[in-house]
Amino acid sequence: MGQVRGANIRLIGVTDPAYRTPRVTPDALILPFVSHGVAASETRDTDETIDGYRGMNRSVAGAQTLNGPVQINAAPQTIGFWLKHLIGTPTSSLATGVTTYVFTPAASGATALPPSFTLEQDMGAGFTSGSRYVRHLGCRIASCAISMGPTGFIQFTPTIAGSNATVGATALDSTPTDTGHAAFESLSAALVFGGGSLALDVAKLDLALTNNLDEDTLVIGSNGMRGDLPEGKFGCTGAIDTLVKDDTLVQQALSDTDTSLLLTLKRGTGDGTDGNEQLTISIPALVFAKNTPVVPGPKGLRLTGNFTSHRTSGETGVTFTLKSPLAAIQ
Repeated sequence: MGQVRGANIRLIGVTDPAYRTPRVTPDALILPFVSHGVAASETRDTDETIDGYRGMNRSVAGAQTLNGPVQINAAPQTIGFWLKHLIGTPTSSLATGVTTYVFTPAASGATALPPSFTLEQDMGAGFTSGSRYVRHLGCRIASCAISMGPTGFIQFTPTIAGSNATVGATALDSTPTDTGHAAFESLSAALVFGGGSLALDVAKLDLALTNNLDEDTLVIGSNGMRGDLPEGKFGCTGAIDTLVKDDTLVQQALSDTDTSLLLTLKRGTGDGTDGNEQLTISIPALVFAKNTPVVPGPKGLRLTGNFTSHRTSGETGVTFTLKSPLAAIQ
């Protein structure tokens, strides 16, 4: 048996009806990825009893955890699954074959975060049959980094926390749904601040979103596994790397006043039909931290603008809107 190649690994995901409880007849989705670092780990507890010998007594199994990032290039065919578990279950509206999905944080109700999801890693037909399928249970998205530059793809990297992993010979779903993969490109993106009133030449955008999960939830009688992973406050921060041409960003930061961000990603026309999907990220209230330019050398100056978002009235207005021909988000 030769060495397993990462290029041959397939990852599928499915939303759970209850925490750490996969569906009996799941309809899983194939999740293309760039790199996958989700892994289970276990501590070993040692008995420090003094018994006249220098050697240690045999350790016993301790706490189990599951953590790690999955890097993907954001694509309309599968981004809905990740947004559902990062933001919450979307509302949807259908018009002429195009469904508009709106994801926005909610504390409870039908649009809140699902209980968890299951990830399964298929090691391939050439792997040891009894351990071919590595199943990650009780997964929730703890945080997510979104990064984009002037060219290339939009990097979407959720960091996952979970309960534990199992291995077996039987797939969670032997016929998972394959919606394909055609990623959004940075070249077609539009980034607007302040509804167009804040003119900035942005070379790089980074967003950091967090669900502030409580990961300290080990309970007695659970074989060292987390009993739940409840979410806390939803947070959204970010940074832009800008070309210094005037004092626009400096004055915006010094003023300590709110502004907004709207990022539009699209394929083709962006009307939501096949090949023309669109994703918008709206942050209606954010404030820049004070910062001034430095001069590292003779070349053109740049200025980093760090910002935090906040709610104004009611729930936070951070919203992701996906226009897609997909009839449902799995």
